[in-house]
Amino acid sequence: MSEEHGHGPQVGPVMMFSPLTKAVAQFYSEVIGLGGETGGEEVWLDAANAKVVVHDPNHRQTPEEIRRQPGFVVWFGVPDVRAAFDRARRAGALASEFFGDFFFARDPDGRYVGVYTLEEGHGHDHDH
Repeated sequence: MSEEHGHGPQVGPVMMFSPLTKAVAQFYSEVIGLGGETGGEEVWLDAANAKVVVHDPNHRQTPEEIRRQPGFVVWFGVPDVRAAFDRARRAGALASEFFGDFFFARDPDGRYVGVYTLEEGHGHDHDH
């Protein structure tokens, strides 16, 4: 197994499709703090451990049935979850109250995301 060598499965790019590509990318940049580059029909954003890709829903290289599927709740770990909560509130993007070490927000497409603290000891062993 690959785990014997310390190389287990990894999360690859998280893809989402949106007619609001630029607005969705701005949400993830401003509220979550992801950096990235705009290019053509897509925006590639950088988290410390994965890429987040926002595609136009007419992306030619992805089959239509995949482009049209419902999204996932993606969790983003941030160094200052309270500051992210405040930014989400100012953006009108909150989907929950602040739970001390996490909250939920909604991007411009209405997609839910979880935002949690990266503080030591937060092992996600409780239900979110």
